[in-house]
Amino acid sequence: MLNLNFPGCTPVMNQNQLKPYMIIIIEETHPLNFRSFVKLLNELHLSFVIAPHPDSAIFHAEYTNPDVILIPFNPNQANPQETYHKLKQAKITQNVPVLWMNSYSDLNVQHLTSFTSTLEANNPFTVSHPSSGDLPIDTTIKSLKNQIEMQQKLLIKLQAENQHLKRLASLDDLTQLANRRQFYSYLQEQSQLCQNDYLSMILCDVDFFKLYNDTYGHLAGDYCLQQIAQAIETAVRRVREPEPYLVARYGGEEFAVILPHLDQENARKVAEEIQLQIRSLKIPHRSSPIRSYITSSLGVACSIPGEESHLQELISAADKAMYQAKSEGRDQVKVASDIL
Repeated sequence: MLNLNFPGCTPVMNQNQLKPYMIIIIEETHPLNFRSFVKLLNELHLSFVIAPHPDSAIFHAEYTNPDVILIPFNPNQANPQETYHKLKQAKITQNVPVLWMNSYSDLNVQHLTSFTSTLEANNPFTVSHPSSGDLPIDTTIKSLKNQIEMQQKLLIKLQAENQHLKRLASLDDLTQLANRRQFYSYLQEQSQLCQNDYLSMILCDVDFFKLYNDTYGHLAGDYCLQQIAQAIETAVRRVREPEPYLVARYGGEEFAVILPHLDQENARKVAEEIQLQIRSLKIPHRSSPIRSYITSSLGVACSIPGEESHLQELISAADKAMYQAKSEGRDQVKVASDIL
């Protein structure tokens, strides 16, 4: 049986982590060898398609976008250079790496006495032949494994970069909190997870923020919002972790907090903690009619999502409670009268 555990070679694929690579194999004339090689590819969890001639390989390549093309070399068959050139002349396969391998006519299940392979001379993954005193090594499989490992690392790096880009796309540039799009996405997701359970929301508005900008300038205003964003995140995290929540910049000087599985009374306590945290910043605001420092007005609403739940009603209820806090003097927390 063939040993795939070459020294220093880590497991190549994890089907649950990465999508298998498409491999095109041009079939050789030795059924025993061919079956053994297919078994190797299956053990590597690779997807592959069998192509009996180059035209077939080119046809399949258009639909499978292969990572590697394997050409078995048999001196009794047609010149493999012709196959190689045909593949390189076709636009769809001209940039696909090509590996050549010897015919494995001497392979049997018990011994590997003449199990050797060579690579096409211009292949970037070419390795030298083992010396006569060494145990023969299947260099084609080693090169294939190296190729896959390299692409696996690149794919992992690409996935990390994609995650980073996805994260950036969901963040507000100024405050680094979730942006409005992420707010709606998370709200819809939690409305499904909170079926027949509480889903609470807090909306928070910075009091007299236009006067603050007019007094101190927009750069100071941006820094003020950054400090407030951090204060809200700190307050919610202190109360909620490890339970789920989301803090988002809802727009301008407004912030929103989504609190899954939390009833109205406990959501009010979170809002009060936010209010205290913002007060504790003691950000000077000499133009404020009510305090000498920055304050906030907060509205709390709670719902029990069901199949006919309308999330806009929850947002509207929290918004009305927030404006009630503003109309009744600001620097306070108001709670919507009913659980939706």
